[in-house]
Amino acid sequence: MVVLDHSVLTRPVGGPKVMREQLAHLVEVGRRIRVHLHLVPETVGAYPGLNGAFVLATPPDGDDVGYLDNQMHGTIVERTADVNSLRQTWESVRAEAMPHGATLAAISEAAKRWS
Repeated sequence: MVVLDHSVLTRPVGGPKVMREQLAHLVEVGRRIRVHLHLVPETVGAYPGLNGAFVLATPPDGDDVGYLDNQMHGTIVERTADVNSLRQTWESVRAEAMPHGATLAAISEAAKRWS
């Protein structure tokens, strides 16, 4: 599952052709059975996801871990309290996001607008 900010639909990175192709690819990937995309709509004001990207993962042989990335380096988060904090942030971000089907529809419409 991934949550994207609405700005991915409108921030011109690479020009119209690149944007159209990137968004079409997101829709294609989003149609896979085990992929769930969710979009935070532009009507949402400040929300915890604006503080930066992170990943939560459950490895097959251990407890949940987090991963934070910035321009200098990435950080693996293993301390239980910190992982729980990231999990709470994830739930807050996810609560702001649109359902999967509505997200795919919004991404498809945005791709058409880049034509």
